Amino acid sequence: MINVNFNNHFTVQCRSFAQLAFLDRKTSGLLIFLAIAMVAVWSAVAALLGVLINNSLSLVIKDYTVQEWRLGIAGYNGAIVGMYWGDSIFSIMGLCLFLVTLLICLLIEFRLRALLIPKQLPILSLPAMVSILVMVFTISLFSFDTNHLLFTGAAEPVLQTYSREVAIILVVSAMAYQYPLATLQTLGISLTGGLVAQWLTGLNLYALVDLWAINLVLAYFSIKTLFLKHARLASLAATFNALLAWIIWYFWFITGLEQLSAPLLIPFIMSSLITLSLYRQYINHNLLQSELWRTFKLMLINRLRAKQCVAITGSGIRKGTLPDYPSGQWLDPKVPITSYTLAEFKASKRCRYLYWKASYDYYQQALTINKNNIDEQLDYLLNHYLSGLFTETVDSLFNTEQHPVYECYGSIKRLYCLDCAKQQAWPPIPLWSQRDLHCQHCSGLLKPQILAADENIDSECYQALQKNMMECGCLLVIGVPTITPVVSMIIENANANKIPIIFIGTIPFGYFVEEKDVQLTGDIAHWLAEINGFINLLHPLKWGCKWKK
Repeated sequence: MINVNFNNHFTVQCRSFAQLAFLDRKTSGLLIFLAIAMVAVWSAVAALLGVLINNSLSLVIKDYTVQEWRLGIAGYNGAIVGMYWGDSIFSIMGLCLFLVTLLICLLIEFRLRALLIPKQLPILSLPAMVSILVMVFTISLFSFDTNHLLFTGAAEPVLQTYSREVAIILVVSAMAYQYPLATLQTLGISLTGGLVAQWLTGLNLYALVDLWAINLVLAYFSIKTLFLKHARLASLAATFNALLAWIIWYFWFITGLEQLSAPLLIPFIMSSLITLSLYRQYINHNLLQSELWRTFKLMLINRLRAKQCVAITGSGIRKGTLPDYPSGQWLDPKVPITSYTLAEFKASKRCRYLYWKASYDYYQQALTINKNNIDEQLDYLLNHYLSGLFTETVDSLFNTEQHPVYECYGSIKRLYCLDCAKQQAWPPIPLWSQRDLHCQHCSGLLKPQILAADENIDSECYQALQKNMMECGCLLVIGVPTITPVVSMIIENANANKIPIIFIGTIPFGYFVEEKDVQLTGDIAHWLAEINGFINLLHPLKWGCKWKK
C-alpha cells in the first residue's frame, strides 16, 4: 500500500521534478523546480499542477508500480506539459489547452508504456512532446496562428538580468549533487558541441542554450547515470547518444523544421531510443563485448607508448589435433614418468628406446598437421604487432626464420647432439629402434630436441623471455590450458610488473584472474581476427611508434 501522508506525497512531487534531469533525490527536485521558477514563475506553477495531477491519477489508474510512483516517474511528463502552457494557464483558453494536452499526454503515456516497456525501452518525455505537438498543430490548423507553434511565454523572469544563468547553475548543482563526475563529463560534451554548433550555424552560444544544450545534456547524462549506468560501454554509448542528438537537432535546424515547431526535446528522445535500441539488439555482439574493448584500449595505449606486446601459446591453438606436450599426454601412461628423464636417457638403453618411441609417434602425428586458421592469425599478429612469441607447442609450424618465435620445449621435428648441441634431421627410417643414433660431427649421442622431464628450457629462449618481459606493455596468453613452469614464470613476471594479461581461448586451470587482466574465452581464431582487425586501424600510428625488436 502507498502511504498517502503529506510527507510521502511531497517527496514524490519533488522526485518528479528531479526525474526531468534523470535524478531521484528530493533535494535535486527542489533545485530543478527553483530553476524553472527563476525563468518563468507561472511555468513552475503549471508544472507543479501537472505533476500533482499525473501523480494523483496514477494512484487511481494504477498504471505505475508503487516503486515507480515513489521515484516520481509517473509525474514528470505532466511537468513538461505544464512548463509549455504555463504562461497562459490563468486564461480560460490557456487552462483548457493545458488540461486537454495533459489528458492526451496521459493517454499516450499509457499506450507507450504498453509498447516500449516490454522491449526494455523507456518512454522518456515522448508522451509530453507528442501531446504538445498534437495540440500545437491542431490549433495551427484551425486558427492559422503561427505564434502557437513556438513557445512564446510572456512571463517575466524573477531576475531581470541573470535569471537564466542562475537557473542553469541550479540545474547543474542538482546534477552534480548526485553524480559529480558524470556532470563534469556532461558539461565538457555540451560545451564542445555548443562551440561546434556555433561555428556551423552562426548562432550565438548563449542563444543555443534553450533549444540545443538541453538535448545534449540529457542525451549524455541519461545514458551515463541511468540507462547504462553500470555498463563498461556507458561512456561510449553516452557520447554516441549526444552526437546523434546533435545531428538530429542540426537536421531540424537546416531543413527549416524549426519554422513549424521548435525541436524541444525531440532530438534527445529520438537519439536515446535509437541508441538504446541498438544497444539492446547488439549487446551480445562480439564488438560490444566489454572485454574486447578493454583489449583494444590496451593495444592502443601500448601503441602510443611504443610498448612491446609478448604472447605465449599453448596446446589450445591445435584444437585437440595433437596431444598436449607439457602435460605428458604424448607419453605411454604405463611407463613411469621417471623413465623419460634426461639422466635415464643417457644411462639406460631401454629408457632411450622408450623416449625414441614416444617421440617418434608424436613426430608422425605432427607431420600430418598443417597450419590452421589460428596459425594464420598468429602469423599476421607476429608481422604487425608482437615483439616476441613463445610457444609451448613443439610442432614447429611457425616460421621461426622470419619471426621472433621461441619454442620453449624445443621441436619434435629436429634432433640434437647432447655433446655439441648441433641440430640434425630425423633419419628417413626408424634406425633408433635398432641402435643408438650418433652425431655426424662429434659422434655424440643424438636425442629428439624436445625437452625431457628434467631438462630446463634453452638458455637463449630464457634470455629472450626475460628481455621481452622487461619492455612488455601487454601479455597475450593464447590457448594455454594449465599452469606449467614456463607459463608460471611468464605470468609471475607480468604480475610483478603490473603488466595486463589478455587470456584468449581459456583461463589456465588454477589461475585466479586479477582485475587488470582481460578474458576473451571461446573461439581463439575469432578473437585473433577481431584483434588483427583493430591492428589495421592502428596501422597509421606505425610511423610514430617504432617497435623495439
